[in-house]
Amino acid sequence: MLRVLQRGDRDDPKDLTITVRFEGPLEAMVPGEAVKNLVHRVVREQDHALSAIESLGLAICEQTFARHRGIGLARVEIAEQPWSRLDAGGKAQGQAFTPAGVERRTAIVSSNGTRTSVSGGLENLVLLRTAGFAPTVRGKTADEPAADGLQRLFVATLTAKWSYSSGDIAFAPYRAGVRQAIVEAFAWHKGPTIRATLEAIADVVLVNFQEISQITLSLHERPYRPVDLLDLSVDGDALFVAHDEPIGTIELTVDRR
Repeated sequence: MLRVLQRGDRDDPKDLTITVRFEGPLEAMVPGEAVKNLVHRVVREQDHALSAIESLGLAICEQTFARHRGIGLARVEIAEQPWSRLDAGGKAQGQAFTPAGVERRTAIVSSNGTRTSVSGGLENLVLLRTAGFAPTVRGKTADEPAADGLQRLFVATLTAKWSYSSGDIAFAPYRAGVRQAIVEAFAWHKGPTIRATLEAIADVVLVNFQEISQITLSLHERPYRPVDLLDLSVDGDALFVAHDEPIGTIELTVDRR
């Protein structure tokens, strides 16, 4: 669903994909139309629409148990597509937008009416390193050329999911801070392996955000390989092409305990 929040001549789009799942006795199950109406009602409330998607998930769970007491467990999954304002004539436009890349904000809220768990996340964060990230090859360090003399390149898509220890958190600042920590750790850390860099990212997040109890990082490599121009005696910048190869994936979960 796409809600447009109007503020004079400046609009704010809220583009959400929401999945709601219920568990409980068959006779307690809620018709699909009732679920959609409940979600639409909560999203249309101004305060929830302007808040973080974690808060929106909590509100949906709260309304679910207030209206349907027979439900045993509710799980709300939310993905948000960010939009960026178009710049025309050096000025950001108030009512014209373009998708802000492929990255998505995600949140999962689960509740049984008494206890609630909340997790935030992001997916499709595309990262590129042209040095300092490739594993050591034949005794050379990550910043040295490979044995064939060609520069190495690492392109990957990162998915992150972190669990909060409480549902009473300023989710928006936490989300922005976690994303910044991930980006900075990736940019600065020079590890001999992908795993070492993921461990460094997880450590930075857990050290700086005490209300996060666990983080899972999943990195999907996008294979780019150098074009061999040595036989043509061509000098210049490195050239790479994408290859249709199996995608390498590494996933790491770090618990505060």
